[in-house]
Amino acid sequence: MRRWVLAMLLGGCAMAEAQLISGELPRTLLPEPAAGVYWTQGCSRTLERRPSAIRRRPYDVLAYRLQLNWVELLTRTGTSPADRVFRGVNTIVVRIDSANVQAIVLDAAAMTIDTVTVNGTPIVPPPQPVGDALTIPLPSVPSPADTLTLRIAYTSRTSRNVGLHLYPKGYYVGRGPAGDSVVVEERIAYTMSEPEDARYWMPCNDAPYDKAQAEIRVLVPEGFEVASNGWLEERRQHPGGVWEYVWRDTVPIPTYLMSVTASRYAHWVEYYERPDGSRVPLWYYVWAPDVESPDTSGARYNARYAFRSVPRMMQAYESYFGRYPFVKYGMAAVQPFAYGGMEHQTMTTINRSWLRGFAELGIAHELAHQWLGDLVSCATWNDIWLNEGGASWSEALWLEWAQGESAYLQRMRRFRDSYLEGMPGVMELPLYAPPMSQLFYYPTTYAKAAWVYHMLRRLLGDSLFFPALRNYMERHRYGSAETEDLLESLARDVPAPPVPWRTFFDQWVYSAGHPILEIVPSVSALDGNTYLVRCLLRQRQEGTAVPQVFVMPFVLRFFGRSGERFDYRVITREREQWVELTLPFFPDSIGLNEEDVLCQVSVAPVSVREPVEGSGALLRVLPQPVVQEGTVEYTLPRSGQVALEVVDILGRRTVLYTSFGQQGRYRLPLHRAHWAAGVYQLRLWLDGECVATTLLQWQP
Repeated sequence: MRRWVLAMLLGGCAMAEAQLISGELPRTLLPEPAAGVYWTQGCSRTLERRPSAIRRRPYDVLAYRLQLNWVELLTRTGTSPADRVFRGVNTIVVRIDSANVQAIVLDAAAMTIDTVTVNGTPIVPPPQPVGDALTIPLPSVPSPADTLTLRIAYTSRTSRNVGLHLYPKGYYVGRGPAGDSVVVEERIAYTMSEPEDARYWMPCNDAPYDKAQAEIRVLVPEGFEVASNGWLEERRQHPGGVWEYVWRDTVPIPTYLMSVTASRYAHWVEYYERPDGSRVPLWYYVWAPDVESPDTSGARYNARYAFRSVPRMMQAYESYFGRYPFVKYGMAAVQPFAYGGMEHQTMTTINRSWLRGFAELGIAHELAHQWLGDLVSCATWNDIWLNEGGASWSEALWLEWAQGESAYLQRMRRFRDSYLEGMPGVMELPLYAPPMSQLFYYPTTYAKAAWVYHMLRRLLGDSLFFPALRNYMERHRYGSAETEDLLESLARDVPAPPVPWRTFFDQWVYSAGHPILEIVPSVSALDGNTYLVRCLLRQRQEGTAVPQVFVMPFVLRFFGRSGERFDYRVITREREQWVELTLPFFPDSIGLNEEDVLCQVSVAPVSVREPVEGSGALLRVLPQPVVQEGTVEYTLPRSGQVALEVVDILGRRTVLYTSFGQQGRYRLPLHRAHWAAGVYQLRLWLDGECVATTLLQWQP
C-alpha cells in the first residue's frame, strides 16, 4: 500500500534515499591495547528478526474520503446524547491483499450505519456494528490486488466524550493562575483518537500500521473555523449560512493522527523561512481573546508569545532530522483537554493552558513528533516507545540547540529522575508491549524511552548516530515501523557497534529495568608515585523481567586530591567483573558516567591495602574543622559489618555509611549536607561494637 499510494500522490517527485554514513565511533568507545578494556564484538549485517506483532486484515486502505456534517452539532447549545448526533459519509478505497476475501471488517462504534455500497452495489440491509466491528459482506469474491470502493453513510451517536469531544460556550473549566474563572470561550467540537478512538467518529481500519491518503470535508455554521490535516484546498459557502472546509493530506496518515477541530476561532498564518528562501506555513487557531496580550507572566493567555519559538524549533529539528516533511504545521488550542498536546499530522491539538507561555518543551515535543511519530509512525501499540521516547528526547535536543549541552544534560537528568520515581514498577515493565492501561505510563514510555535514544546517541557518537537516524526515517518515510525495523536499520548502517544491536535492544527495550551497579574499589601502594587500583563492578538489579547483566560501556572516573582525573573505559559483560589498572596518584574518590547510561550507582569507600599497625581500630577526620567537605579515614583490624554514624549534642544519630568491610584502611568522602555548625561525635561500629570514636567539628 505504501509504495502504491506514494507513487500515486507524489507523482514525479523524487524520493530521497538513505545516505552512506562516513562517521566513526567515539574515541572513548574504540578498542585500545590497554589492560582491562573489554571490547564486545559487534553483530553481523544479518539479524534474526523477532516475529512481527502486526495483525493485518486482508486489505490495505488506500484512501479515506470523509464528509462530516457538523452544522447541527455546533448550532445546538447542549451536550446531551441527542445534542451529539451528527451524520457522516466515509468513502474508503481498499486494495485486497488475500485470496477468498468474502467480507471487509472495519472498526466502528457508537454509530448507526444508514447505507453501504461496494463499488456502487448497495448492501441491503446495511450491516450494523457488533461491538466495535463492522462486517461488510461483499457482493462477489474479489481477486488479490483488486481495488474496492466502500461508501458508508452513518449517524454518530456517542453518549460521552470519546473520539468526539463536545463542550458548550461558558462551560466552567476551573480557576486560572490569577484567580480568575476559566471558561470555554466558544462552543467547540474536536476529535481525539489515540490510541483507538477514531472508530467512534468514523468507520475505519483503526490500526496504526495502516496509513492512507485522507480528504476531510466538514460542514459548519457560519463563523466557525475548521482545522484539520494537510492543506486547506477549499472553503466555500453553501445556502443557509453553511460553510464547507475541504482539507486534504497529500501523504499517508494513520487514523489515530486524523483530526478535526471546529470552533469560532481566530486564525492566522506565520512562516518558518529557510536560508534557501523556501517556507513552511504555520497555521494557528485560538479563541480571539487568547491571540495576544502585553502580559507574558502566564496570568493571561498569549498565543503569539507562546508560539514565538516555533520557527527556531523547526530550524533546530531540521538540523537533526532533515527537512520538515509536510505541507504545513499548525496548532489548534482546545479546552477542556485531558492532555498537554497531541501530534495530529500537520495540525497539533494543544491544551489552551499552553497559551500562557510556560509550555515551550511541550510545544517542542509535539513538533518533534512530526518526524518521530508522524513521518514514521509506530506500527503497533507495542512500539509506542518509538514515538514518545523520540519526542521526549527531542525536548532535550531543542534545549541543546538553543542553550547548549548543559541544558541538554539537565533535561536528560530530569528524565532519569522521572523514570526512577517509578521504582519499583519500572523493574517489571519493559518498554516494548506495555499493557494498554499503561500505554502512556510516563516513567517508561516517555522518560526511559528518551534515555534509549540518548544512549544510542552516546553509543555511536553524533557522526554515526544522526545519519543513521535520518536513514531510518528515510527508509520508512510516510510509513510505519516496528521496533525491529529500527534495530535492522541501525545494524545496516553501523554493523559493528560497541554493544551488539540484538543485545542492546533485548536488554533496554524488550526487558525491564536498568543496571544497578555497586563499585567496590581497593588501592595498593606499589611505590611512592604508583598505585594499583582494583575495582569490582557488581550488578545488583533483580527481577524476572530484568537482565541479570547489562552489557554497556561505562567510564570509571578516578579523582585525586590535587585535582587529578583519569578516565578508564570498560564494557560490562558479567554480573561481577574486576577492573585492574595502575595510577600515578592516589584516587580518593571514584565516579561513573551516569550521564551516558541509565543506571544507579553506589561506590564503596576506597580501601587502601597497606599493613595495619597494631590491632586496634583507628578513626580520624581531615581537615579539622571541616568547612564543607572533608575525609573520614578509618582502619579495620578485622573484616566485618561496618557502620559510620554521626551523633549530635542531643544524641540524635545519622548513619553515614554501612557495608561489609575487609581488614584494611579506608577513606570516605564527607559532605556537610544539612548539618549545622558545631561539634559532633563520629562513631565507627564493627559487627555491632563501637570500636572507635572521634570529634567532628563543622566550621560556621
